[in-house]
Amino acid sequence: MSSPTKSTPWRLTWTDDLSVCDPEIDAEHKHFIMLVNELNGAIISRLGIEEIKRCMRAIVDDAVAHFAHEERLFKEWCYLNASEHALKHAEAIQYFHNITEGFERNGTDYEWIETGLKVKQAFIGHLLEEDLKYRDYCRENCKC
Repeated sequence: MSSPTKSTPWRLTWTDDLSVCDPEIDAEHKHFIMLVNELNGAIISRLGIEEIKRCMRAIVDDAVAHFAHEERLFKEWCYLNASEHALKHAEAIQYFHNITEGFERNGTDYEWIETGLKVKQAFIGHLLEEDLKYRDYCRENCKC
């Protein structure tokens, strides 16, 4: 991912360094980055709570579907760390629910922006810290 620039603050960019050697998963990760950029744009442009909520829901819905797809692939690949990775998926989803539960209906603009940034960071952290681990497995087992 590229670092923020003056012309595009907070914008994330896909690079081949993020590839996990599976075209389907890479496409899902690219889509995820697009959703994160939409959330960043909504926050920067001050589009309001409803748009921020919509962007956050899109990220979480996308992540849930993506996580399920990854877990199916892990079974096919006989990925040794599949259970541990699935646990990380469950933790990420639970984290989102925990931080939004308390103010779903009455949160302030600031709380929603802060939560949006936390959700974004949690899922980006997962991509960079967890998903790149199975990339190495794929490379070692001739999947790319």
